[in-house]
Order: sequence, then structure tokens, then C-alpha cells
Amino acid sequence: MSKTLAQKVEEVKKKVVHLLEQNHKLLSKNEEFEGELRVLKQTLDAETQKTAELLNKIKIIKLAQNIGSPDSERADVTELKRKINEYIKEIDHCITMLND
Repeated sequence: MSKTLAQKVEEVKKKVVHLLEQNHKLLSKNEEFEGELRVLKQTLDAETQKTAELLNKIKIIKLAQNIGSPDSERADVTELKRKINEYIKEIDHCITMLND
């Protein structure tokens, strides 16, 4: 029941072909996962940016609510004025760019 050298070589060839097929399938699956990962990273970046914008809006709303109250802190008023000045400068910059 001893296998000949030709039979052993044929078995090795079959195993190599099988391994190559598995390798191609895994490479294809890996590319698919990398594409999915890129999409998920883009989604995460967009959601992180939205979260930051919403947190900023919440902060501004809280400052605006406090500005009318008699016990509002001086720092809150100063922060609100600073934020308003930033927005005015940004709007002025946009207007300048539109005029150019």
C-alpha cells in the first residue's frame, strides 16, 4: 500500500490548489471587510462631527437661557458675547469671500 512518488506529488498538487482557492476566498473576504470598515469609519467621523456640533448648540442654548436670569454668572455672559463675536467674524469672512 505504499504510494508512489507520482501519487504523493499529485496529492501535494491538489492540496496546493485547495490552499490557493482558500487564499483567494480569504483575500476577497478581506477586501470586502476593508471596504466595510472604510464606510463605517466615515460614518463614525460624520456622527462624531454631528455630536460635537450638537454639544456646541446645547452649550449656546444654555448660555442664552442664563443670560436673562438675574443670577446668571458673569463668565456665562462673557462666554456668550465671545461666541456671538466669533459668529459675526465668521459671517463677515463669508461675506468677504462672496464679494471677491
